[in-house]
Amino acid sequence: MLRSLGVPKGAPLLVGGSTHDGEEAILAGLAKRLREKHPDLFLVLVPRHAERGREVGDALAKLGVRFIYRSEIGSNMPPKEQGSLDCLLVNTTGELKFFYEEAAVVFIGKSLTAQGGQNPIEPAGLAKPIVLGPHMGNFAEITAKFLANDAAIQVDDEAALESAIDDLLSDEAKRDALGQAARKVVQSNEGAVERTVVMIISGINTGEMVQKY
Repeated sequence: MLRSLGVPKGAPLLVGGSTHDGEEAILAGLAKRLREKHPDLFLVLVPRHAERGREVGDALAKLGVRFIYRSEIGSNMPPKEQGSLDCLLVNTTGELKFFYEEAAVVFIGKSLTAQGGQNPIEPAGLAKPIVLGPHMGNFAEITAKFLANDAAIQVDDEAALESAIDDLLSDEAKRDALGQAARKVVQSNEGAVERTVVMIISGINTGEMVQKY
């Protein structure tokens, strides 16, 4: 799929997973600045709520971001010219794991502009380097495990987020070390992982939790 979008082989992917209002624009802005140093950087935005796709797309358009909606990609779409797009906006569901698998760096949504955070376990289990905002209260136990084991980077604001992503994109060994440490935390803390999974499943079945997530 990514090759058909003109993304060069080996280009680093920055994936914003389960993002909330405001985070997409922040990631798009910092990705634009980081391309001065990392020209092949490609941004993949996966909003937590796919129905926000049009709203997010409008915001990206105002920022001058060259993007395509996931729903526009099909077998009849002619391949895009290399470098013609900056961003893929995923306005569909069920593909977050695929994009995590392809990521060079993962940002966990609902942790910068909103409270609570989102589930960091899936990208961690894939040994991906994770960057978190300051608001991970809904996943406090497992987040504390990651931070105590140098298995994730937590930042306070947009400037620190950009700096952390730049640092990781510039150092493959650091990305690998952070990702392997994250996977090890998942493997060695099954209890915390199971509690987090139960919480997520409970959220699917209760209106109150769905609203929170």
